[in-house]
Amino acid sequence: MKVEILKVLGSPYVGLFGVANDSICFVPNGIDNSAAKKIEETLDVKTLKVSVYESSLLSVFGCINNKKIFLPSNTSAREIEAIEKEMKVEIINTGNALGNLVAINDFGAVISKTLPSEIAMQIKSSGLNVAHMNVAQSEVVGSSIVATSTGFVMNPNSSKEEVKKVQETLNVSGGFSTANAGDVFIRNSIIANAKGFVAGSLTTGHELNRIEEALGEKKWHK
Repeated sequence: MKVEILKVLGSPYVGLFGVANDSICFVPNGIDNSAAKKIEETLDVKTLKVSVYESSLLSVFGCINNKKIFLPSNTSAREIEAIEKEMKVEIINTGNALGNLVAINDFGAVISKTLPSEIAMQIKSSGLNVAHMNVAQSEVVGSSIVATSTGFVMNPNSSKEEVKKVQETLNVSGGFSTANAGDVFIRNSIIANAKGFVAGSLTTGHELNRIEEALGEKKWHK
């Protein structure tokens, strides 16, 4: 697994600015070419510069797996058209910051209780396992979990019961870590896929090791 630390748009909270699967990473329009190249090399993907809701905070609004990207209904037609050139888009009828509220991989989705059951059922209809729950006493489950097809890393304040439910739903094993020297909302600080991850420039060596171990855990078995 390849690992890199960097800043995006001058910020160590790199996870706010990108969403990735195993073939592409969507990045903000204003990203500098050197940062985009580091992402491409580390994740072994192509990058595409886009916006969602006229924002550079792509992961706040969108969530992605290897099959499709889910976007909120306030995404503009122009933004959808740009993204659809690379992968399938599914619009979720919400004005909420969808990416902050949903953690997703190829097998399942952990969905915040902030979102209504109708949205949970829509996501489930894509063939995904669904857990409608909060984690670590927080509604922002999308900010608290980073999931790939090989593992997940989550807020270290999560309970054992929550971890077990996430494992069952995402069908991969995982672990706990902070990033950027103590940020428990791990998604804000990393962009990851099955081949590697980029982390914010303040992330310590200990945190990098814990994240790498968690994301490489592979399939979960009871």
